[in-house]
Amino acid sequence: MRRAAAVVSGLVLFAAGFVCGHLDSAVPSTLRAQQDEPVTFSNDALTAYAKSRKAVSDLNDTFIAAGLSTSATSDINYFSVSVGGIDVQRDLEEGRGVDPETFAALYAFEDQELGASGKKERIFKRFGVDVSQHLDSDEHGRIRYKKKVVQMYSTERLNQLFARRDQLQILSSNK
Repeated sequence: MRRAAAVVSGLVLFAAGFVCGHLDSAVPSTLRAQQDEPVTFSNDALTAYAKSRKAVSDLNDTFIAAGLSTSATSDINYFSVSVGGIDVQRDLEEGRGVDPETFAALYAFEDQELGASGKKERIFKRFGVDVSQHLDSDEHGRIRYKKKVVQMYSTERLNQLFARRDQLQILSSNK
């Protein structure tokens, strides 16, 4: 008798938990994302940012002039600069993948507008015409360049670039 009571009690508790779990999912709950507070930067921070952006821009121009770097976006690729330059356009053409910053820019900077068919279409305003005219997306939402899905660099390629960054830090510290 005692064993039967324990089994029945267990089944009742299990059933109650099961019912409560299903009832909770049937009632929609409203979730609200926490809004970030507007950031205010000190004058010192803004001055330091302006100086570092100018230095990075100058270094980027040096890499471009030396033929070590190309960009797919209309802004500085900080990752490319940090590793001594990347030929992003060649990597896109050859389907070798892209660096993390370009990959993020492809997805973050896309804009959508209604096309002639009434469906939303992706447009890529932050990319030069020579790149953006070849960008589109497949039925799964993956971005493609010349009908090939754009992927991020392999881990081997990223490790090579990080090793090159380390080498640049060592060589530049001796100057």
